Amino acid sequence: MPSDLTLGAEYNYDGLEDEVIGYERYMKQKVRIAGTYLQNEWKNERWSLLVGGRLDKHNLVDHVIFSPRANLRFNPNRSINLRASYAGGFRAPQAFDEDLHVSLVGGERLVTRLADNLKEERSNSFSVSADLYHTFGNVQTNLLIEGFYTDLNDVFSTRKLAQPDAQGNEVQERYNAYGAKVYGLNIEGKAAYASWLELQAGVTLQKSRYDQSVEWDEDAPKEKKMLRTPDLYGFSRQPSIR
Repeated sequence: MPSDLTLGAEYNYDGLEDEVIGYERYMKQKVRIAGTYLQNEWKNERWSLLVGGRLDKHNLVDHVIFSPRANLRFNPNRSINLRASYAGGFRAPQAFDEDLHVSLVGGERLVTRLADNLKEERSNSFSVSADLYHTFGNVQTNLLIEGFYTDLNDVFSTRKLAQPDAQGNEVQERYNAYGAKVYGLNIEGKAAYASWLELQAGVTLQKSRYDQSVEWDEDAPKEKKMLRTPDLYGFSRQPSIR
């Protein structure tokens, strides 16, 4: 079976210096990531198999991180595309954009800081999908059905600390919770009439739950549900006329 080999390397540097004078808050962070990747894909008209991996060394992590990936495709005919995939990934223990903002909660200033010994968040993601194509007269249609499951380890979460900082700001700390699962079903449809009209819509049913209940605030009950992660959401695009 013919195959394609892909390999490469990259280096990323990001320097951050943020000062909020009114709140006497200062943050300085330097992020350096060196990475290399290798993958090989065997394929013909009906089958393809991709296997690969990536090595990353992040200056805020004391070890090299390996992220594997694999993808299997099968086309029983020209109208059906079946896939199964796996990918590993991580999020580094660094400050993100949302950590730079000073929020107001109940009239009190709230800032975010990173916990001591914060570790990277790791993920293992699996998905299976069916991509179906069919033509009804002058209407071309496409239906995608995808099931997904992601297992998160040392997942990032936040908790409000009892003591304010030296400037009197309320503090929430980003720390490693136990683990979490994100899984669900995604359905997307597309229809195109001739070559000048196209419709597209989709819906996702999703569960995002921590393995153990998490306390966001001492005044709120512990819960497993991740905040700001709806169980049902979707999209539709206005008809586009070409």
